[in-house]
Order: sequence, then structure tokens, then C-alpha cells
Amino acid sequence: MAVLYLDVDDEITSAAARIRATEDERIAIVLPFGSRLATSRINFRLLAREATEHGKAIEIVAADASARALATSAGLVVHPSVAAFEGGPDYVPPADAGAGSPGGFAPMAPDDDAPTSVILVPRESAARVPVVGRARPPVRPGVAVGVGLAVVAAIAVLALLSVTLLPSASIVLAPWSESIGPLNVEVVARTDITAPNSTTLEIPARQYAFELAVNQTFTTTGVRVTEAKASGRVTFQNCDTGGSVTIPAGSRVATSSGVGFITQSRITVKRANLFPFSCRTGDVAVVAERAGTDGNVAAGQITKIPPGYDPIVLTVTNQDPTSGGVHDETPQISQADIDTALAALNAALPAELDRQVGLATGIPSGTTLYPETKLLGPTTPTLDPKTLLGQQVPQFELGLGSTGTVLGVDAAPVRSLAEERLRARVVAGFSLDEPSVVIDIAAPSVVGNTVSFPITMQARQIRDVDQAALLEAIRGLDLPAARARLADFGDVRVSVWPDWVTTVPSNPARVTLTLSEPRPTTVPP
Repeated sequence: MAVLYLDVDDEITSAAARIRATEDERIAIVLPFGSRLATSRINFRLLAREATEHGKAIEIVAADASARALATSAGLVVHPSVAAFEGGPDYVPPADAGAGSPGGFAPMAPDDDAPTSVILVPRESAARVPVVGRARPPVRPGVAVGVGLAVVAAIAVLALLSVTLLPSASIVLAPWSESIGPLNVEVVARTDITAPNSTTLEIPARQYAFELAVNQTFTTTGVRVTEAKASGRVTFQNCDTGGSVTIPAGSRVATSSGVGFITQSRITVKRANLFPFSCRTGDVAVVAERAGTDGNVAAGQITKIPPGYDPIVLTVTNQDPTSGGVHDETPQISQADIDTALAALNAALPAELDRQVGLATGIPSGTTLYPETKLLGPTTPTLDPKTLLGQQVPQFELGLGSTGTVLGVDAAPVRSLAEERLRARVVAGFSLDEPSVVIDIAAPSVVGNTVSFPITMQARQIRDVDQAALLEAIRGLDLPAARARLADFGDVRVSVWPDWVTTVPSNPARVTLTLSEPRPTTVPP
């Protein structure tokens, strides 16, 4: 516990400052005779409130009975001396105490319901009460009357000022807030929409066209083969003296390596002469069995007679080389070449469309193209493929042209449509808390010629508070009515000074309304 000694001229502000500066929780304030603080019950109430706000308990020590009575009426514990405050062992009620109380003192009843404690001290203990401050000289009766009237007038003036100027109110209002969402909506882009529609949540989409052309050079794989059969003449020799030999047309003669030739006409070789002996011969034209250069054989290479004849008496040979056998191959465009070229060009067109979509040449700024919507129109060759068929060239050129389309969307209105839908959820009397707005646009999905943008959004709405209008509305209201009036706007704390004030001051300069961080409401607006 601590003991604070005040001077006669100490104001309530200095007393309050000393209370705040004291670390002890129990404090005795010793007042001298004539202390300014002991002139009004309000001063004691203010001191009590200051101590309570700082977690302290004060008690008044005063030798002046009138000061103790005012402090008692303000609900404070009083002591006539420091010894009594400290609870000395010799403290007992005086023997000659008057009627009305155990100690002979008649305690004053306070003018309110605050608790009152009166500490009684015996006469011999009262002699030890210190007189703090200057000793007062004897006062003449006339002066005493004048001083008394002046004190009464001062008390009246202070009472008037306390009613008109002293009361003040501090109001802290945390506006109601409520969450909006999360809300899930979908904005759809369509080619049949010309302007954003906030009601249907639709925005325009557009088909963009690209002129495509691909051209390639292809190698001819078709072959034109030119062939001819070799021809010549062969000589048959008959050494049979018994008769002639007839060899029909179409008979086959051959070389020892198997290159065959076909006789072109019927031939009969007469019998051989007996005396003198000599074989008889006959010539016939032959053509190679197969076309090609293999039929070009040297002289004397054809030695095999047709089957069924006796090789002992019949032989064959070619006196001269056979000739005329040909096999030439030259490139020639075939239908397979044309089909292969057209397939390659058709495969190149989508790649060309992808390339142009990637470049986005001529596409308005802010527009996103969606490759999954690309389409190819009919194709047109640069020339009629039929004109190529049969051309004897090693390479040929062919090209295809087409028109490609792809869907494009300017997604800028998506966010604004979402915000508009979010703002539409704000109820009357509330405003959207802009920093709390969160709009999450997911990756779009494409179905046919429509693009959908899934959106999740949320925000907070805050109760509108017109501070000037609210202050005007609660001026002069009693505290319960003021709190009820403010409760529609938020969580309210009303503090009045002095604490016995029961109404909101009418003087606007004595009332402050401060807005604090919004607080979620448990009742939907």
C-alpha cells in the first residue's frame, strides 16, 4: 500500500496523475484542511473512477470531518488519520461516542446506492491525526459567513457546469459485416452474342479466318519400261542320210546358258548325201523368248536343238550375233505418286493453320484464340492432278489451298460481369468492401463453338454508417436507447464521463463517434 500526501492547491488532474504513477494497488490519499479536492463529491467520484480504470483502490485520509463526509457520500472508504488507515493495534471506538453508531459518530448517508464505509477512531487516536499543509488562523464570524456563502455559490456554479459542460461520451462502433459467397458462376462466350450480357452472363465470341497455302516438290517413283526382243537367224544341220528333218515354227532353240529363241517359220532340212557324204543345212529366223538385252548373244552361242530331235544327226547354231534386245526404264508420274503427294499436302495444311494461329497476325489485341476449335475448309489443288499423270519427269510440284477458322474471345468482360453479379448480392444499407473482393477465373473449357469460364468469387459487405447523422440521432438519448439505436449499425461500446452520467450529452462537442474494424454479424442483414 502507498500513502500520497496532497497539498491544499493540488487539482484533481495532479491527483489522478499521481494515482497512475503509483505501482501499489491500495492507495491512501491524505487531504489537508482546505484542500480544493474536498469541495465537491464529483471530485471524489472522478478519483474513484480513475483508480478503478487502472486497477487500484483508493481510500481517503482527512482530519476534516466535512471532507470525510463528501468522500463517504461518493462511496469511498475514509479514515481520520494515517494510523487508522494503517490499522494500528490501539484503534478502538471512543468511550463518549454519541448515539447512532458504534463509535458515537453518525455517518452521512450518500445520495446514491454506492457502498459507504466509515472508519471510527477514538478520541485519543484522533490526537495523532497529522495536520497536512499550513495551519489555518482563527476565522472571524463575519468572514466565516462570507466564506460559507462563497463556497455554496462555487458549488452551485460547479454543479451547473458539470451538467452543461462536464459530461462527455465516447462511442466506438464496429460496423456489422457479412461474407458474400463463395459464389460459383459461369460466363459463356458464344458466336451468336454481339455484346456482353450481365443477365445471362454471356459475352461475344468470333470466328477468325486464315488463308492457307502449302506447296511441295515430290520425287517421281513411277517407272516407264521400254523393252524389245532380240532377233537373228539360226542354221540347222541334218547329217541323217536316212531322211529329211522338219522343224515347225515356234520351236525353241537356246544357248548353253538357257537364253531361248523361237523359230519364226517351218523349216525342212533335206537328208544328208551318202556318196560323197555331206550334211545338209537350212536357215530360219528366230526371236528371243524374252525381251531385253539378254537376247543379244554372240555368234555361235545358240547350240541347243528343240526337244525331241536326235542331237547326233541334228545340230543348230547362229552364224551371226542376235541383236535388237532392249530394256529401258524412265521416271513416269503414276497415280500412286499423285495420291502420295495429295496426302502429304493435306497433312501439312493443319500444321500451317497452327502456325498462323500461333502468329495471330491481324487478331485484335486482348483476343485469345482457342486452337481446339480450328476447322479446315475444302481444299483446292494448285493444278489438276490428272494433268500430271504419265509425265516422264523425275520430280513434280503440287500445292493445296484452303481456308482455316478458329474461335477467338476477348475475355476482358468476364471479370466485370462477375463483379457486377457480386455487387448485386450487396443488400440495402451495406456497401461492398472493395479490398475484400476475390475473383478466381479458372481455365476455360471449350465445347463446340462455345467457351466457358468457371468463376469462384467472394467478398465482404459492411454496414453503411453516417457518423454525423448517427450523432444527431442519439443526442440527449438515455444510454440504453442510444445503444439500441446504434446496435442496428454494429457492435457498440459507449463510455461516459463522469460514470454517473445516464444520457448522451446534447452538446455535440462532448460526444465522439469512432469507427473500428468491422465485426461479423451473427444475424444476416
